[in-house]
Amino acid sequence: MAKVYFIDMHMSSRENISSKIKKLFYKLEVNSIINEKDFVAIKTHFGEYGNIAYLPPAIIRAFVDCVKDLKANPFITDANTLYRGSRSNAIDHLKNAEMNGFSIFSCGAPVIIADGLRGNDFKEIPASGKWYSSVKVASAIHDADAMIVVSHVKGHELYGFGGAIKNIAMGCAPPSMKQSLHSDLKPRVKQALCTSCGACIKRCPAFAISFDENKKAFIDSNKCFGCGECTVICIYNAIPVVWKTDATALFERTAEYVNAFMKLKKNKVAFFNFIMNVSPECDCCYWNDTPIVPNIGILASTDPIAIDRASVDLINKAIPLPGSRIAGKDASKDNITALYPVQWQYLFTYAASLGAGDEKYELIEM
Repeated sequence: MAKVYFIDMHMSSRENISSKIKKLFYKLEVNSIINEKDFVAIKTHFGEYGNIAYLPPAIIRAFVDCVKDLKANPFITDANTLYRGSRSNAIDHLKNAEMNGFSIFSCGAPVIIADGLRGNDFKEIPASGKWYSSVKVASAIHDADAMIVVSHVKGHELYGFGGAIKNIAMGCAPPSMKQSLHSDLKPRVKQALCTSCGACIKRCPAFAISFDENKKAFIDSNKCFGCGECTVICIYNAIPVVWKTDATALFERTAEYVNAFMKLKKNKVAFFNFIMNVSPECDCCYWNDTPIVPNIGILASTDPIAIDRASVDLINKAIPLPGSRIAGKDASKDNITALYPVQWQYLFTYAASLGAGDEKYELIEM
């Protein structure tokens, strides 16, 4: 049974968030996986410009300071995106990171885009399962001696939730691998709801969407590779994901990626999940809606499945915030399912069956 350490979000003059992070860092014995002079990747998400729910630089700075105390060499990193936002290449990505406050001056360590200028700097590693014999990992992450995965837990329109697992699978993959992970998700336009605003056309990285003769959005399934960006961008709910046929393959591919990654970084990676500002959508959106539950706490583990399962369980036990998207939800549904109708449990089950981690955990409160 995996150990997951938990500390709440109550702060005071005696203990602030930096001191709580340091307490978790050493309780998890991260110092045992980092050697002097190691290159240590601190994997986070810089947030799309316009979104303010992402983890702020001060939190990342606390991890940088802990790594420096061990006389190792930290760097802060993320990989380029598949969609055409403000993080699809290293130049725009670095500009976005600085606009959101991430720099060597604010965080104390350099920001490195892990898969290079245009997202084609990666290494292939062996994988096993239904879908992959190998997967691609962004080179700077692949080559790092040790890694700390710092995740903002939130809702996600494809997975139901986003945490450590997504931060590995989508966050460490170059765009071509992200495309492969998404490849079975084929949304369709509900033309009765389409307002012809064109937002989906501008966002689509595959150039698969155009207006038809009725000036309604149309998705060419032969070009579409299922990234789901049109679903996210459409504020009129005109492009829903076809969950009944597509989610299983996405979860299985994601789990196989995580399993391969854990073998690559065996005994050299630690996970920290922050259950705060739990926004309904991913930090990849250039907005963030009202949080669905109150701030809960910080979790730490060396097991990506256990830490995400514990995070989801804590969110599901929480009372929804008034005015949030799940306020007044159906009492028969847990909070994540009320947010998105996806069988999120299967991701854990399949990943655990591969040996990527353990669904069962011991929650140790500090």
